[in-house]
Amino acid sequence: MQTLIRRRRFPNGQVEIFTPLKNADGYFVLADRAVDKQHNKAINQFYLKDIDAVIARLRKGGVSLRMRGDISGQPNLISAREIEIQGEAPPDDPFSTFAEWASTADDLAYRDL
Repeated sequence: MQTLIRRRRFPNGQVEIFTPLKNADGYFVLADRAVDKQHNKAINQFYLKDIDAVIARLRKGGVSLRMRGDISGQPNLISAREIEIQGEAPPDDPFSTFAEWASTADDLAYRDL
């Protein structure tokens, strides 16, 4: 099984661990900067129920995930590149790599959104 965390080190040496936060309906909240550069706007947010789908989308990149810190209790949108995916992907996971999606045409199509 895979888990998601983000670590933040405070000046006093404490390490805060951020874990995924679900909304009141039980969905993980993600935001996509391709829609608008201000990723905290509701128009940029989308919701996923399954943690495996969240992990697959984070691997693709370009999104942020709403997470909560264990020390501050503060919810933040954390960029995919700052999130650690711990554990191994199931061997039959079709989304474990996005090589087939990583094309110049896709990059150009989403560049100006």
